Amino acid sequence: MKVGVFHWAFDFYGGGEYVAVSLAKALGLQKVYSLFSSGNRDGIEIVDVSEYLPLWARLFGKITKRKRALEYWLWEMLPVTELGEFDVVLTSGVTPRSVLTPEDVLHINYCHSPPRWLWDLWEFRWKRAKNSLKIFFFAELFRRTDIIVDSRVDYYFVNSELIKRRLWKYLKRDSEVLYPPIHTKKYHNKESEEFVLHMGRFDVEKQILPVIKACEKAGVNLVMTGYKGTDKTAYDYALKSDVVDFRGYVSEEEKIDLLSRCKAVIYNPINEDFGIIPTEAFASGKPVIVNHTGYPPLLVSRTGYIENDGILKIYRGGIITRGDENTIAKAIHLLDRFEFDADYLRSFAKQFDFSVFKVKLEMQLELWWRKFNEMLEGEKCLR
Repeated sequence: MKVGVFHWAFDFYGGGEYVAVSLAKALGLQKVYSLFSSGNRDGIEIVDVSEYLPLWARLFGKITKRKRALEYWLWEMLPVTELGEFDVVLTSGVTPRSVLTPEDVLHINYCHSPPRWLWDLWEFRWKRAKNSLKIFFFAELFRRTDIIVDSRVDYYFVNSELIKRRLWKYLKRDSEVLYPPIHTKKYHNKESEEFVLHMGRFDVEKQILPVIKACEKAGVNLVMTGYKGTDKTAYDYALKSDVVDFRGYVSEEEKIDLLSRCKAVIYNPINEDFGIIPTEAFASGKPVIVNHTGYPPLLVSRTGYIENDGILKIYRGGIITRGDENTIAKAIHLLDRFEFDADYLRSFAKQFDFSVFKVKLEMQLELWWRKFNEMLEGEKCLR
């Protein structure tokens, strides 16, 4: 079974890009195919396939490459058969789903989430756009496009039970959960020091400003890693705050060291689809402070309930807040009241280990490949 992995872009190395590389590694591949991206990530070659597009499409793509919704049309122009004789095309992300594969090639998509600005975050995004008629028109156009390209996918992986539900809600497609992996053995636990940790780029959906203000209110030091995103207000505020130690982009070694020494990790995005950072915190034996939206509170609740403190919910893996500065500040104060068992959290994190990811990926691919070929053989018998 020859598999080709396709991911929409490597403009930065976020969770989706990490998963695409992990898919390739788990399958023993050396390449991931992408548009307008090239280089090497963790030993995997990123191959820019834009050269296979018509010249006018390449020019169009370079002008609009950060407008990912427009990539639907670029991916369906890609002649997949010229890249290799694939038995399975495994796409990662929203827009590569539009690739047109031959009838005897199995197409599987790893869904990080249905397009959020079209579906679950539509109300949030449209309000930010001040109820723009233009935005409404384009959203409706791309919803219809998204529904059309969905039919080109034979089977779906999803990164969590939340996305399984979201995919069914909006596109009525079933799926298999395959958690993004971490290498649990590389994380370690040290005695907690007097700082909390926040990791990730400064995007509006990450809700970072309440985190900084909560740490100011609680009088606790906040170490921050990441780089500038869409939330310039939070980024500028972080640079001026007296409680913030902003490290910018850090190496993997420094990240692991910070995780091992922090008191807790704060993770506050709105309606996050998975969030690999909480699993890294658990692998380091550290609790997390999350808000009540998306998958992170479901993950924390699975560690085991302890008690409620007003509207805060305390579990063996951390504290669930409302995501505002007051409840986050209160959660920070509560950290000293509970003993979070590092060994238990490290054991809990093992279900997200790369070895588990690899075994499930291989087994599910084999199952779907067998079912797909049985269907093809059945069709031949009817001819």
